[in-house]
Amino acid sequence: MSTPEAAAPQPQQDPAQPVSPEPLTPEATEPEVVDAEVEPEAVEPVVTEASREVTLQRSVRYGRVLVGTAALGAIIAMLLVLVFPVAEKADYTLGQAVGFMAVIGAAIGLGIGALLSLVLGVIARRSRGSGVAIQSDVR
Repeated sequence: MSTPEAAAPQPQQDPAQPVSPEPLTPEATEPEVVDAEVEPEAVEPVVTEASREVTLQRSVRYGRVLVGTAALGAIIAMLLVLVFPVAEKADYTLGQAVGFMAVIGAAIGLGIGALLSLVLGVIARRSRGSGVAIQSDVR
């Protein structure tokens, strides 16, 4: 959008004529004095430390164990299907058998992974430790 001021003709200056500088005022001619030796006040940081005795407890990453064993079960089941031949007059193809066994193998692997992660969780809970945690606040 244009405004009426923008549509008004702008004064043109002749490029052949030099531009005259504006007259200098006495304040503008004096150099500005900057004191380089003055430093801002350096504030020393205040560090507050607090130490506490904490209990360290290990735990099992259940999601990783479950996903890993489900994938492993699916891969093992797919490889086992490739060992057995498909009959010529069968109502299914090799690809269908591999996919079906991958689902079954993943379900079996998921169940085994759940049991494994529960056992590993019980073992990990036994190994508790203690330590000292130091919290530092800097202001």
